[in-house]
Amino acid sequence: MNKKEGYLNYIHLFRGFAILVIVGIHCRISFRWSENSLFKDIFITLLDNGTVLFVFIAGFLFQYLQSKFEYFSYLKRKAKYVILPYIIASTPAIILDLYSDIPPVWMPESIVDQSKIIHALYMLATGKHLGPFWFIPMIVIFYLISPLLLKMDRPFFYKFIFPAVFTAGLFTYRFGFFSNTIDSFIHYLPVYIYGMGAARYRKELINLKSSWAVLLGAIYCVIALLEVINIIDIPKLSSFEYSRTAPYFAFNFSKLKVSLLCIILLRGFYVLNRDNVILKALGDYSFGIYFVHLYVITAFEITMKQIEPDFRLGPLTFLIYTTLVTTLSIVAVIVVKRIFPKYSRLLIGS
Repeated sequence: MNKKEGYLNYIHLFRGFAILVIVGIHCRISFRWSENSLFKDIFITLLDNGTVLFVFIAGFLFQYLQSKFEYFSYLKRKAKYVILPYIIASTPAIILDLYSDIPPVWMPESIVDQSKIIHALYMLATGKHLGPFWFIPMIVIFYLISPLLLKMDRPFFYKFIFPAVFTAGLFTYRFGFFSNTIDSFIHYLPVYIYGMGAARYRKELINLKSSWAVLLGAIYCVIALLEVINIIDIPKLSSFEYSRTAPYFAFNFSKLKVSLLCIILLRGFYVLNRDNVILKALGDYSFGIYFVHLYVITAFEITMKQIEPDFRLGPLTFLIYTTLVTTLSIVAVIVVKRIFPKYSRLLIGS
């Protein structure tokens, strides 16, 4: 892979790590675990809220590359390399939902009686048709408001306004598949701006004294431990029904924990300053992995239902399973790139 202008190796490795976390999240929830599994709680703590890492990186790269920003060219690139692959990758899932005998539980009653075209448009507008795809409609909002975000990218904003924005953002937790696009955007807006600020002040963060880095790591570990032993709950939506009744605001220790992890990883990958074959491959194919990995997971679910209907995950099977899904996702991306070398980015974003 040719290194583009502005290429940052430590961010590339960070992105590889982030997509591995995303795959791990979806592998964890795709099968049941043994009752009262301590390892399940550990993996929940380590993996949940992993999207924070991805949004942080998106904000970082947006600010870092702002010198080349031109709004309509920017939107055109995003349409070609994010939205078009999203539509293509969505097509199989949308077709299955359109011709299902039972309307999906996430489809509003006001939409159910509409035409199939309206159904398809609703799916594309919300990403409900395939678990992780809720992310794309949300990130599109960031693309659309990018000029406003650049106007906020000033030292005054980061010093005097952003602390309040970031603190307020720690009280939100409605996002993702069980929520809606606007709530997800509100939840992640402070994280995206946090990434932008990290890019602006990256030299200061990279040169952070070791004592401060250790303190951030200690806070992360304390919150993680309190989550594992259930002293601190991880606020999250677990169903559409719960999402309608859950309180809108709750202090989100997990969001704080992963936000601290962003700085720890940013500094850590820079200090290590070396290539990692696995993380580099994950970084190279991250968007492609994002678009195909749930299809790979679905194939495993269907297969295991036939082989072992009561299959449950444990720590070892989870790690093996995540490794297999990640590897097969990379293979799928490589196959598409080999067959369509000039058009793979249009097809799967990589």
